[in-house]
Amino acid sequence: MGVNPMRRGAGFTTLNSVLTPDALRRRCGSVMILYNYIVGGEVLTTEDHAKLFAPLTRPDRSGAPKYIRLTNALIDAISAGHWKVGDKLPTEEQLAELTPFSLGTVQRALKNLVDQGIVVRQHGTGSFVAQNDLLLEDPWHCRFLDDDGETLLPVFSKVLERKDETGRGPWSEHFPKAKNIVRIDRAINVNNEFTVFARFYLDSEKLTSLANAPLPDLNGLNFKTLIAQELHVPLTRITHDVRIETMESPLAEHINVQPGTIGLVMRAAAFMGDAACIYYQEFFIPNTQRRLSIPDQPPAVGRNLR
Repeated sequence: MGVNPMRRGAGFTTLNSVLTPDALRRRCGSVMILYNYIVGGEVLTTEDHAKLFAPLTRPDRSGAPKYIRLTNALIDAISAGHWKVGDKLPTEEQLAELTPFSLGTVQRALKNLVDQGIVVRQHGTGSFVAQNDLLLEDPWHCRFLDDDGETLLPVFSKVLERKDETGRGPWSEHFPKAKNIVRIDRAINVNNEFTVFARFYLDSEKLTSLANAPLPDLNGLNFKTLIAQELHVPLTRITHDVRIETMESPLAEHINVQPGTIGLVMRAAAFMGDAACIYYQEFFIPNTQRRLSIPDQPPAVGRNLR
């Protein structure tokens, strides 16, 4: 989807910010620049965009950084269907004109969306709403419930980083003798509503595939599937513990909240038999109204909670 040529009257006006359609008319008079996007067969004009981003011009008391406010506004717009899968978003410059934020803030918000797997950026072409190929099937831990209290919300995972861990940390009690611990960081998008930041710890001598696979191949992959294929033994037990903690930097930025915000931290471990720990995970969850279902045994594959 491309950008149609701007319609111009007798003159040319550059908009530094857009508050509301009425504010646009007052600023531009009879000359209106229309950024036209064909979305799902409909054309989104400057007025549509002005309405979309108008809440960003109002006083904000949340304390959230500007790039997070813009990130959330774009996620809300995508969730509401203003942009669908494959649709092109306005350019960085146009978003800076359509919102009260600087170009740097816009760039940071778009990078945040890319990190979450919601948007893909193509050099020289622009930013597009991503395909849902990051869908995580049959989650064991990020099991958030829909309004009906039964259906699991869809979650989409993207790998951010893989690194070797040295020294000791929370993972040490689960891997007391292991010397080759690898950590995989993931952003888990829950139904385009909020982001969970996850750290996955493993012994690279046991799980060589996860430790060495190309990172893009791990996007949307339920790690338990790869583990079952590699070890040929089912995971028989999982444990969870949950506590409320204060989210400080950089964790706060990963889940799009202000540093110092209270959130939920869930720690999970999976075992093969009675003693052998296969993996240990940490999940950092922002404040949400969604209920989190914590199973007391490994859930059946391919079946929603009933």
